Amino acid sequence: MKRLFFPVLIGSVLFGILAVPKLWLGLAYLEEAGWAYAKSYFVRLFIDFLFAWVISLVVWLQLERRYWVATLAFCFSSLLVSVFWVSSFKNAPRAFRQEMAFLYKYIEAEPLRALPTIPRVATTPTPTDPKSAPAEVKKEPERLGPEKQIEQTFYAVLRALKKYESQTVLSLANERTWTYFTELKELALSADREVIEKLKPIDRFQVLALRHIKKAEELVGMTNKNLFEQAVLQGWFYVGDKPDVRIDFIDMLPGGNQAQADIIVNSIIPDERLEFTREQGIWKMDLLQLLPRQEEKLMTTLLERGETEQEFFWNFLKQETGRDPSPDIWKPVVPSPEQG
Repeated sequence: MKRLFFPVLIGSVLFGILAVPKLWLGLAYLEEAGWAYAKSYFVRLFIDFLFAWVISLVVWLQLERRYWVATLAFCFSSLLVSVFWVSSFKNAPRAFRQEMAFLYKYIEAEPLRALPTIPRVATTPTPTDPKSAPAEVKKEPERLGPEKQIEQTFYAVLRALKKYESQTVLSLANERTWTYFTELKELALSADREVIEKLKPIDRFQVLALRHIKKAEELVGMTNKNLFEQAVLQGWFYVGDKPDVRIDFIDMLPGGNQAQADIIVNSIIPDERLEFTREQGIWKMDLLQLLPRQEEKLMTTLLERGETEQEFFWNFLKQETGRDPSPDIWKPVVPSPEQG
Protein backbone atom coordinates (compact mmCIF):
# COMPACT_ATOMS: atom_id res chain seq x y z
CA MET A 1 0.00 0.00 0.00
CA LYS A 2 2.98 2.31 0.38
CA ARG A 3 3.37 2.44 -3.40
CA LEU A 4 -0.23 3.66 -3.64
CA PHE A 5 0.90 6.80 -1.86
CA PHE A 6 2.68 8.11 -4.96
CA PRO A 7 -0.32 7.94 -7.34
CA VAL A 8 -2.51 9.65 -4.77
CA LEU A 9 0.13 12.31 -4.03
CA ILE A 10 0.95 13.15 -7.64
CA GLY A 11 -2.67 12.96 -8.76
CA SER A 12 -3.80 15.13 -5.83
CA VAL A 13 -1.28 17.83 -6.76
CA LEU A 14 -2.67 17.99 -10.31
CA PHE A 15 -6.21 17.83 -9.00
CA GLY A 16 -5.45 20.67 -6.58
CA ILE A 17 -4.09 22.89 -9.35
CA LEU A 18 -7.17 22.27 -11.49
CA ALA A 19 -9.41 22.80 -8.46
CA VAL A 20 -8.27 26.39 -7.83
CA PRO A 21 -10.59 28.06 -10.39
CA LYS A 22 -13.42 25.69 -9.40
CA LEU A 23 -13.03 26.61 -5.74
CA TRP A 24 -12.91 30.28 -6.69
CA LEU A 25 -16.12 29.83 -8.67
CA GLY A 26 -17.86 28.36 -5.64
CA LEU A 27 -16.66 31.26 -3.47
CA ALA A 28 -17.93 33.77 -6.06
CA TYR A 29 -21.39 32.19 -5.92
CA LEU A 30 -21.20 32.15 -2.12
CA GLU A 31 -20.44 35.88 -2.11
CA GLU A 32 -23.07 36.93 -4.65
CA ALA A 33 -25.89 34.43 -4.18
CA GLY A 34 -25.32 32.71 -0.84
CA TRP A 35 -24.81 29.12 0.26
CA ALA A 36 -28.03 27.91 -1.41
CA TYR A 37 -26.39 28.26 -4.83
CA ALA A 38 -22.73 27.81 -3.88
CA LYS A 39 -23.04 24.44 -2.14
CA SER A 40 -23.63 22.51 -5.38
CA TYR A 41 -20.20 23.61 -6.67
CA PHE A 42 -18.41 22.53 -3.50
CA VAL A 43 -20.24 19.19 -3.59
CA ARG A 44 -19.27 18.72 -7.26
CA LEU A 45 -15.65 19.40 -6.39
CA PHE A 46 -15.71 16.79 -3.61
CA ILE A 47 -17.39 14.24 -5.90
CA ASP A 48 -14.76 14.90 -8.58
CA PHE A 49 -11.99 14.08 -6.08
CA LEU A 50 -13.70 10.86 -4.99
CA PHE A 51 -14.21 9.86 -8.62
CA ALA A 52 -10.54 10.37 -9.48
CA TRP A 53 -9.41 8.53 -6.35
CA VAL A 54 -11.75 5.56 -6.95
CA ILE A 55 -10.65 5.24 -10.61
CA SER A 56 -7.02 5.27 -9.50
CA LEU A 57 -7.68 2.62 -6.84
CA VAL A 58 -9.56 0.34 -9.26
CA VAL A 59 -6.74 0.58 -11.81
CA TRP A 60 -4.23 -0.14 -9.04
CA LEU A 61 -6.03 -3.31 -8.01
CA GLN A 62 -6.80 -4.56 -11.50
CA LEU A 63 -3.41 -3.96 -13.14
CA GLU A 64 -1.05 -5.71 -10.72
CA ARG A 65 -0.60 -2.65 -8.54
CA ARG A 66 1.56 -0.71 -10.97
CA TYR A 67 1.91 2.71 -9.40
CA TRP A 68 2.71 4.59 -12.63
CA VAL A 69 -0.47 3.28 -14.31
CA ALA A 70 -2.51 4.28 -11.25
CA THR A 71 -0.89 7.73 -11.35
CA LEU A 72 -1.86 8.20 -15.01
CA ALA A 73 -5.38 7.07 -14.20
CA PHE A 74 -5.69 9.62 -11.37
CA CYS A 75 -4.34 12.43 -13.60
CA PHE A 76 -6.58 11.46 -16.52
CA SER A 77 -9.62 11.36 -14.25
CA SER A 78 -8.78 14.81 -12.89
CA LEU A 79 -8.59 16.22 -16.41
CA LEU A 80 -11.76 14.43 -17.49
CA VAL A 81 -13.96 15.83 -14.71
CA SER A 82 -12.61 19.34 -15.40
CA VAL A 83 -14.14 19.29 -18.88
CA PHE A 84 -17.60 19.32 -17.33
CA TRP A 85 -16.86 22.64 -15.59
CA VAL A 86 -16.49 24.64 -18.83
CA SER A 87 -20.20 25.47 -18.96
CA SER A 88 -20.06 26.71 -15.35
CA PHE A 89 -17.13 28.97 -16.19
CA LYS A 90 -19.01 30.41 -19.18
CA ASN A 91 -21.91 31.38 -16.90
CA ALA A 92 -19.81 32.49 -13.93
CA PRO A 93 -20.86 35.49 -11.81
CA ARG A 94 -19.16 38.88 -12.09
CA ALA A 95 -16.74 38.44 -9.15
CA PHE A 96 -15.24 35.29 -10.67
CA ARG A 97 -14.87 36.84 -14.15
CA GLN A 98 -13.05 39.86 -12.80
CA GLU A 99 -10.61 37.81 -10.71
CA MET A 100 -10.06 35.08 -13.32
CA ALA A 101 -10.18 37.24 -16.44
CA PHE A 102 -7.23 35.43 -18.02
CA LEU A 103 -9.36 32.28 -18.42
CA TYR A 104 -11.63 34.06 -20.87
CA LYS A 105 -8.88 34.30 -23.44
CA TYR A 106 -9.57 30.59 -23.95
CA ILE A 107 -13.27 30.35 -22.95
CA GLU A 108 -16.03 32.25 -24.72
CA ALA A 109 -18.03 33.71 -21.84
CA GLU A 110 -21.82 33.78 -21.95
CA PRO A 111 -23.52 37.16 -21.31
CA LEU A 112 -23.81 37.90 -17.61
CA ARG A 113 -27.23 37.39 -16.12
CA ALA A 114 -28.79 38.09 -12.76
CA LEU A 115 -28.23 35.29 -10.29
CA PRO A 116 -31.36 33.28 -9.41
CA THR A 117 -33.18 34.07 -6.21
CA ILE A 118 -34.77 31.64 -3.77
CA PRO A 119 -38.39 31.21 -4.88
CA ARG A 120 -41.00 32.22 -2.38
CA VAL A 121 -44.26 30.31 -2.32
CA ALA A 122 -47.15 32.73 -2.24
CA THR A 123 -50.09 31.50 -0.20
CA THR A 124 -53.35 32.60 -1.81
CA PRO A 125 -56.64 31.62 -0.14
CA THR A 126 -58.81 29.28 -2.18
CA PRO A 127 -62.37 30.60 -2.49
CA THR A 128 -64.96 28.21 -1.09
CA ASP A 129 -67.76 29.56 -3.23
CA PRO A 130 -67.20 29.34 -7.00
CA LYS A 131 -69.28 32.46 -7.45
CA SER A 132 -66.86 34.42 -5.30
CA ALA A 133 -63.89 33.54 -7.50
CA PRO A 134 -62.34 36.69 -8.98
CA ALA A 135 -62.97 37.35 -12.62
CA GLU A 136 -60.07 36.82 -15.01
CA VAL A 137 -58.08 39.97 -15.53
CA LYS A 138 -56.93 40.66 -19.04
CA LYS A 139 -53.17 40.93 -19.25
CA GLU A 140 -51.79 44.15 -20.65
CA PRO A 141 -49.18 43.92 -23.39
CA GLU A 142 -45.77 43.36 -21.83
CA ARG A 143 -43.70 46.52 -21.77
CA LEU A 144 -39.98 46.46 -22.31
CA GLY A 145 -37.99 46.90 -19.12
CA PRO A 146 -35.25 49.53 -18.84
CA GLU A 147 -32.50 46.94 -19.38
CA LYS A 148 -34.02 45.89 -22.70
CA GLN A 149 -34.47 49.52 -23.77
CA ILE A 150 -30.82 50.25 -22.93
CA GLU A 151 -29.76 47.20 -24.91
CA GLN A 152 -31.79 48.40 -27.92
CA THR A 153 -30.25 51.87 -27.67
CA PHE A 154 -26.72 50.46 -27.61
CA TYR A 155 -27.20 48.20 -30.62
CA ALA A 156 -28.96 50.98 -32.55
CA VAL A 157 -26.00 53.33 -31.90
CA LEU A 158 -23.53 50.58 -32.80
CA ARG A 159 -25.22 49.87 -36.14
CA ALA A 160 -25.57 53.58 -36.92
CA LEU A 161 -21.88 54.28 -36.21
CA LYS A 162 -20.77 51.47 -38.49
CA LYS A 163 -23.06 52.73 -41.27
CA TYR A 164 -22.27 56.43 -40.58
CA GLU A 165 -25.98 57.16 -40.04
CA SER A 166 -25.51 60.42 -38.17
CA GLN A 167 -29.22 61.16 -37.62
CA THR A 168 -29.72 57.98 -35.60
CA VAL A 169 -26.60 58.67 -33.54
CA LEU A 170 -27.74 62.26 -32.94
CA SER A 171 -31.12 61.14 -31.64
CA LEU A 172 -29.58 58.66 -29.16
CA ALA A 173 -26.70 60.79 -27.81
CA ASN A 174 -27.21 62.16 -24.30
CA GLU A 175 -26.98 65.75 -23.10
CA ARG A 176 -23.38 65.37 -21.91
CA THR A 177 -22.33 64.49 -25.45
CA TRP A 178 -24.02 67.61 -26.85
CA THR A 179 -22.36 69.77 -24.18
CA TYR A 180 -18.98 68.45 -25.30
CA PHE A 181 -19.55 69.56 -28.89
CA THR A 182 -20.69 73.00 -27.72
CA GLU A 183 -17.42 73.38 -25.80
CA LEU A 184 -15.40 71.96 -28.70
CA LYS A 185 -16.80 74.52 -31.11
CA GLU A 186 -16.01 77.35 -28.66
CA LEU A 187 -12.44 76.09 -28.37
CA ALA A 188 -12.07 75.92 -32.15
CA LEU A 189 -13.28 79.52 -32.41
CA SER A 190 -11.55 81.28 -29.54
CA ALA A 191 -8.82 79.15 -27.86
CA ASP A 192 -5.21 80.32 -28.19
CA ARG A 193 -2.15 78.08 -28.34
CA GLU A 194 -1.64 78.03 -24.58
CA VAL A 195 -5.17 76.70 -24.01
CA ILE A 196 -4.99 74.19 -26.87
CA GLU A 197 -1.72 72.68 -25.64
CA LYS A 198 -3.36 71.90 -22.28
CA LEU A 199 -6.12 69.83 -23.90
CA LYS A 200 -6.08 66.05 -24.15
CA PRO A 201 -4.46 64.81 -27.40
CA ILE A 202 -7.79 63.76 -28.96
CA ASP A 203 -9.39 67.14 -28.16
CA ARG A 204 -6.32 69.06 -29.33
CA PHE A 205 -6.29 67.15 -32.59
CA GLN A 206 -9.99 67.82 -33.20
CA VAL A 207 -9.69 71.55 -32.54
CA LEU A 208 -6.71 71.86 -34.92
CA ALA A 209 -8.44 69.68 -37.53
CA LEU A 210 -11.51 71.92 -37.47
CA ARG A 211 -9.40 75.03 -37.97
CA HIS A 212 -7.49 73.39 -40.80
CA ILE A 213 -10.42 71.82 -42.67
CA LYS A 214 -12.97 74.62 -42.26
CA LYS A 215 -12.61 78.20 -43.38
CA ALA A 216 -13.17 80.85 -40.72
CA GLU A 217 -16.64 81.80 -41.96
CA GLU A 218 -17.63 78.10 -42.23
CA LEU A 219 -16.49 77.42 -38.68
CA VAL A 220 -18.36 80.43 -37.32
CA GLY A 221 -21.55 79.33 -39.09
CA MET A 222 -21.25 75.68 -38.09
CA THR A 223 -23.91 74.44 -35.65
CA ASN A 224 -23.43 71.80 -32.96
CA LYS A 225 -25.48 69.45 -35.11
CA ASN A 226 -23.17 69.99 -38.11
CA LEU A 227 -20.13 69.35 -35.94
CA PHE A 228 -21.70 66.20 -34.51
CA GLU A 229 -22.52 64.91 -38.00
CA GLN A 230 -18.93 65.51 -39.09
CA ALA A 231 -17.66 63.59 -36.04
CA VAL A 232 -19.82 60.59 -36.94
CA LEU A 233 -18.81 60.67 -40.61
CA GLN A 234 -15.10 60.90 -39.75
CA GLY A 235 -15.33 57.98 -37.31
CA TRP A 236 -14.47 59.85 -34.10
CA PHE A 237 -16.46 57.35 -32.02
CA TYR A 238 -14.83 53.93 -31.88
CA VAL A 239 -16.37 50.82 -30.31
CA GLY A 240 -14.61 47.85 -31.87
CA ASP A 241 -13.90 46.13 -35.15
CA LYS A 242 -15.66 42.83 -34.49
CA PRO A 243 -19.32 42.55 -35.42
CA ASP A 244 -20.22 40.76 -32.19
CA VAL A 245 -19.54 43.62 -29.78
CA ARG A 246 -22.24 43.22 -27.16
CA ILE A 247 -23.60 44.31 -23.82
CA ASP A 248 -22.55 41.92 -21.09
CA PHE A 249 -24.27 43.30 -17.99
CA ILE A 250 -26.45 46.31 -17.09
CA ASP A 251 -26.58 47.98 -13.67
CA MET A 252 -29.46 50.34 -12.92
CA LEU A 253 -28.36 53.22 -10.67
CA PRO A 254 -30.52 54.66 -7.84
CA GLY A 255 -33.29 56.85 -9.21
CA GLY A 256 -33.92 54.75 -12.29
CA ASN A 257 -32.74 57.38 -14.81
CA GLN A 258 -29.10 56.36 -15.06
CA ALA A 259 -27.44 53.06 -15.86
CA GLN A 260 -24.03 51.57 -16.53
CA ALA A 261 -23.32 48.68 -18.88
CA ASP A 262 -20.31 46.46 -19.47
CA ILE A 263 -19.46 46.04 -23.14
CA ILE A 264 -17.53 43.03 -24.46
CA VAL A 265 -15.18 43.77 -27.36
CA ASN A 266 -13.13 40.99 -28.94
CA SER A 267 -14.45 38.50 -26.36
CA ILE A 268 -12.41 40.02 -23.52
CA ILE A 269 -13.84 40.65 -20.06
CA PRO A 270 -14.62 44.40 -20.00
CA ASP A 271 -12.37 46.77 -18.09
CA GLU A 272 -14.63 49.80 -18.50
CA ARG A 273 -18.32 50.61 -18.55
CA LEU A 274 -20.54 52.77 -20.73
CA GLU A 275 -23.11 55.12 -19.25
CA PHE A 276 -26.73 55.67 -20.26
CA THR A 277 -29.25 58.28 -19.12
CA ARG A 278 -32.99 58.48 -19.60
CA GLU A 279 -33.92 61.82 -21.12
CA GLN A 280 -37.53 62.63 -22.01
CA GLY A 281 -38.46 58.97 -21.68
CA ILE A 282 -35.71 57.71 -24.03
CA TRP A 283 -32.53 55.94 -22.96
CA LYS A 284 -29.57 57.75 -24.50
CA MET A 285 -25.89 56.88 -24.59
CA ASP A 286 -22.83 58.86 -23.49
CA LEU A 287 -20.70 58.74 -26.62
CA LEU A 288 -17.79 60.58 -25.00
CA GLN A 289 -16.70 57.33 -23.38
CA LEU A 290 -15.88 56.01 -26.85
CA LEU A 291 -13.37 58.79 -27.52
CA PRO A 292 -10.60 57.32 -25.29
CA ARG A 293 -10.57 54.24 -27.54
CA GLN A 294 -10.04 56.49 -30.55
CA GLU A 295 -7.38 58.43 -28.67
CA GLU A 296 -5.58 55.20 -27.77
CA LYS A 297 -5.69 54.15 -31.41
CA LEU A 298 -4.34 57.55 -32.45
CA MET A 299 -1.45 57.54 -29.97
CA THR A 300 -0.53 53.94 -30.84
CA THR A 301 -0.17 54.93 -34.50
CA LEU A 302 1.91 57.94 -33.47
CA LEU A 303 4.34 55.76 -31.49
CA GLU A 304 4.60 53.22 -34.31
CA ARG A 305 5.65 55.93 -36.74
CA GLY A 306 8.21 57.40 -34.35
CA GLU A 307 7.02 60.97 -35.00
CA THR A 308 6.39 63.83 -32.64
CA GLU A 309 2.79 64.67 -31.94
CA GLN A 310 2.88 67.80 -34.11
CA GLU A 311 4.58 65.98 -36.99
CA PHE A 312 1.97 63.25 -36.84
CA PHE A 313 -0.95 65.71 -36.73
CA TRP A 314 0.49 67.84 -39.54
CA ASN A 315 1.14 64.83 -41.80
CA PHE A 316 -2.36 63.50 -41.15
CA LEU A 317 -4.02 66.84 -41.94
CA LYS A 318 -1.96 67.22 -45.09
CA GLN A 319 -2.90 63.72 -46.19
CA GLU A 320 -6.60 64.46 -45.60
CA THR A 321 -6.73 67.81 -47.41
CA GLY A 322 -3.65 67.88 -49.68
CA ARG A 323 -2.30 71.09 -48.14
CA ASP A 324 0.04 71.95 -45.28
CA PRO A 325 -1.46 73.40 -42.10
CA SER A 326 -1.02 77.16 -41.82
CA PRO A 327 1.05 78.61 -38.95
CA ASP A 328 -2.10 80.57 -38.06
CA ILE A 329 -3.78 77.30 -37.04
CA TRP A 330 -2.78 78.03 -33.42
CA LYS A 331 -4.47 81.46 -33.47
CA PRO A 332 -8.13 81.95 -32.50
CA VAL A 333 -10.58 82.29 -35.37
CA VAL A 334 -12.67 84.74 -33.36
CA PRO A 335 -10.49 86.54 -30.79
CA SER A 336 -12.05 86.91 -27.36
CA PRO A 337 -12.60 90.47 -26.00
CA GLU A 338 -9.61 90.03 -23.66
CA GLN A 339 -7.41 89.29 -26.67
CA GLY A 340 -8.70 92.34 -28.50
